Amino acid sequence: MQDAAPLAQRRILALIFLTVFMDIIGFSIIIPLFPELLNHYIKLEGDKGTLIGMLSSVAELISGPPALKAVLFGGLLSAMYSGLQFIFSPIWGSLSDRYGRRKILTITLAGNALSYFIWIFAGQFWVVVLTRLICGMMAGNIAVASAAAADVTDEKERTKGMAIVGVAIGMGFLVGPIIGGLTMAFLKPIYTANLFSTPALIAATLAGLNFILVQLYFPETLAEKNRAQHDSKRPSIFDLANVESRAIRRTSFANLIYQIAFTGMENTIVFLTLFLFAYRPADNAGLFLFNGTCLIFAQGLARLLVKRIGQRGVVMLGMIFAIIAFNLVAFIPTPIGDSQVVSWGKPVFYVGMGLLSFATGLILPSVSALVSLYSSPSDQGRNLGILRSAGSLARVIGPLCAAILYFKTGSHQWVYLGGALLMLPALWVVRGLPDPHKVQKTNS
Repeated sequence: MQDAAPLAQRRILALIFLTVFMDIIGFSIIIPLFPELLNHYIKLEGDKGTLIGMLSSVAELISGPPALKAVLFGGLLSAMYSGLQFIFSPIWGSLSDRYGRRKILTITLAGNALSYFIWIFAGQFWVVVLTRLICGMMAGNIAVASAAAADVTDEKERTKGMAIVGVAIGMGFLVGPIIGGLTMAFLKPIYTANLFSTPALIAATLAGLNFILVQLYFPETLAEKNRAQHDSKRPSIFDLANVESRAIRRTSFANLIYQIAFTGMENTIVFLTLFLFAYRPADNAGLFLFNGTCLIFAQGLARLLVKRIGQRGVVMLGMIFAIIAFNLVAFIPTPIGDSQVVSWGKPVFYVGMGLLSFATGLILPSVSALVSLYSSPSDQGRNLGILRSAGSLARVIGPLCAAILYFKTGSHQWVYLGGALLMLPALWVVRGLPDPHKVQKTNS
């Protein structure tokens, strides 16, 4: 670890926060646009010998409703991006161990800026896919930024450094979809062949500014003496079997199950609001603002709850809320034909979404805290890396499974009932976890 004076440390952590925050905003701008974007290209190219035309032929073999093709393609795009992130993020992290954080961060940010710039001129669907491919391969920013935060904090302050990265991610996912939705609602395309060129321009501009910010102000946090002289192996979910602590294995497994359920919901939510309420991007921006507010409130409340029921109790409470939330949304009837959603559908939907966001705000920070508490000081970084890898793998499995299930059954109900059922083994696993304070005494 490189020593840093308190003022310099705060400055570097602030830069890390800003870098991650801007990066996540640029990435998440596309989220509320997925239904309109995919339906636009399906109508434009779906009956031609194009990439989306070939995908439409594959969708017909699965025998789902044609109106839900966008759900399936959205899941494929999300899984493709997350799969590349799962593969490349440890590679970029290892390269940063060898060549320094700043150099690798500038490379990945430049790649992101390029992908968003290409998106501006995406008049065809294959170009959109190309931009997601580039973006997925360059998705090493979070791993490198987390490593930089670890460089400038000691073991006692490591949790604070990781929390700063986590808050930046959460805030980015709150602000990005709002910008994307409002941009589509109020601004015209700057490139007429691509209806989504204005959000793409904003994402490209943010990525470009982020690149300049790092180039001008971000210092190298990894001293030459601490750099790996050979390719260092970054921990992944596949290393979970080699972890000696049964508590850490069970916590990471519970996190994997929860995130599969949550990311499946997350990937289908904008399609669900389209079919239930005919939501446009601006409406989805309001939904993301509501969800983000519930999540932030839960994270603030979690600190108080931990004092009363402990980290394990907070995770269990969050999973109980998630079970209720999944069931509430699952039992909203799907409109048939030209019929409207039932009158109580929208209030129940928002209660369900609020509870699910609240549950996430309780679960994710507490799961990280549990792994940290179960770990010895020398294994903390490795075990937290395995936990993050579990989340990355879930972002491949969850969206793909949810999209196929939604498309095949023609209803959101099985996706959300599946999420509720997944919570049961996760809750059982967490219930059997030991008291982390007793484990701490053993490790000390």
